[in-house]
Amino acid sequence: MTCAAAGSVPTERAIGDTLTVIARPILAIPEITTPGGSFTMEARAPSSATGWSAYIDGEGGQYSLAIDDAVYDAGHERWLIDVSVPSGVPEEIYDLSVLATGGIFDTEAHAVMVRQSIDDDFCFIHITDTHLPTHKYYYESGADSDTSEMSDLHAVIDDINVINPAFVLLTGDVVNEGELEDFLDKRYYTRSKRILERLRVPVYVCAGNHDVGGWEDSPPPDGTARRNWWKFFGWSYLYDPPPADNIYTQNYSFDYGGAHFVSLEAYNNYDKWRRNVYGNDSFTTKQLVWLNGDLASVPPSAPVVAFYHIDFQDQLDLEGLGIDCALWGHIHHTSGSIHDYPYNLATETVCDGERAMRLVRISDGDVHPSEPIDAGSAGTMLRLAFEYPNDGTRTENAASIINYQQEDFEHALIKFRMDADSAPYEVDRGELFQTIVEGGTATCYVRLQAQASMITPVTISPQQGSGVDIVDRESLSLLRPSYPNPATRSASVRFSVSREAPVSVDIFDVLGRHVRSLSTGTRSAGEHEVRWDLRGGDGTRVSSGVYLWLVASEESTLRSQCAVLR
Repeated sequence: MTCAAAGSVPTERAIGDTLTVIARPILAIPEITTPGGSFTMEARAPSSATGWSAYIDGEGGQYSLAIDDAVYDAGHERWLIDVSVPSGVPEEIYDLSVLATGGIFDTEAHAVMVRQSIDDDFCFIHITDTHLPTHKYYYESGADSDTSEMSDLHAVIDDINVINPAFVLLTGDVVNEGELEDFLDKRYYTRSKRILERLRVPVYVCAGNHDVGGWEDSPPPDGTARRNWWKFFGWSYLYDPPPADNIYTQNYSFDYGGAHFVSLEAYNNYDKWRRNVYGNDSFTTKQLVWLNGDLASVPPSAPVVAFYHIDFQDQLDLEGLGIDCALWGHIHHTSGSIHDYPYNLATETVCDGERAMRLVRISDGDVHPSEPIDAGSAGTMLRLAFEYPNDGTRTENAASIINYQQEDFEHALIKFRMDADSAPYEVDRGELFQTIVEGGTATCYVRLQAQASMITPVTISPQQGSGVDIVDRESLSLLRPSYPNPATRSASVRFSVSREAPVSVDIFDVLGRHVRSLSTGTRSAGEHEVRWDLRGGDGTRVSSGVYLWLVASEESTLRSQCAVLR
């Protein structure tokens, strides 16, 4: 992510990735699965769409997902697509891409987490009230250049990436003024989504009043904040929902490790938009009906965690609903007791230098919340320090997790980037559970317990026959997408391959029909360029329109769009 330096005001900010085709999983409502596991994607596309395909792409590599079933649900006005993850996919967080006929193509960052296993004993982290990028209102002095809340969240993310929880729950007020995505080119949601992509674990997000209803009056019309939320973190169909989604609010649930998690959109209707729909309470009647229906299907033995921004009017009877733990924010201080069941807990904010987070463990079917901890004003309460540069050039290295917190972190993670020629490696502490080789770099994943108030050192060095699975990732990279674009005479793509491998280059039209094969055969390691003279397989020039390059090896597939003008 590139941020403007403090004190500078960009004249124009490009809008970030918005939600178009993929409705779930998305960054704010991700999917956590295992190699060989399956899940259901929801996609917004015409009922006539055919030829669905999908793949995941990330630090662990690029992998095609098997399409097990694709059904158009008329009641929800979207596709339900069952997919399976190949076996052997490394543990990492991945972007999700879908493709279908009719020019349908969409990618959503950080939508799928693949874990080697999903255990019943795990931990997660609750954070709230990030108020990005600044807690100042747009009309206040310094609001244009202040990025203090971004710095606060960066410090928390750095700690979370070391702690390595199963996931994060973020309970709203992600941005300070949801109306300002487009107003004065502020791009608040664009910037916040890019920051959250720094997390190396999934994050489940729900809206707060600053996200969807504002706080102070602002020039953009009522409803602008909610529409901005839908554009980046939610579902635009809630503006005029289909018959089966006639709730108008973003509510969802998921299961992990035998526990059930449920999220509700909650806020007072500050901008008073659509009072006949959203009312003036935390939760509408339709939301409460949905909640009761969702919880009715949960086994009695499963722990239930609810998370939302705040229950303003105390509408939820946690014990009566069977909710073991409720996590929320809004009040900007910690509230509730970790000793009183059911747990009803507000966590201190990330913003205003508080940098707070709450660790919650699920063990033996019970919920065990901890008191909040903080990243510290200098970001030094939890640090990862390497003895030598962690840049893939070393055959030996050492790192220390410096933990000044009063909490043990039993799933802490270190990624050593080592010289691939000396793999496999071994460590003197913790578990080296995965190595990914890409070109000359071997990324070694080490999981260990970082004990409270201690420095935990780890040394890594070569060792033959370690038994650790090594994924030798053949890396296919797009160096330059289709150029020129649009094209009138010819176009080309430039790509690189990390080691010798068969690579094919093909052109398809927007309906998914094959237009021409441009190249097949083995490519040597290095950079390559393939040119297209804008002719089809029969030698005639193609008509104006949008075409798709597919550059594919056995392990990777690259896509690039090309507009042809005549």
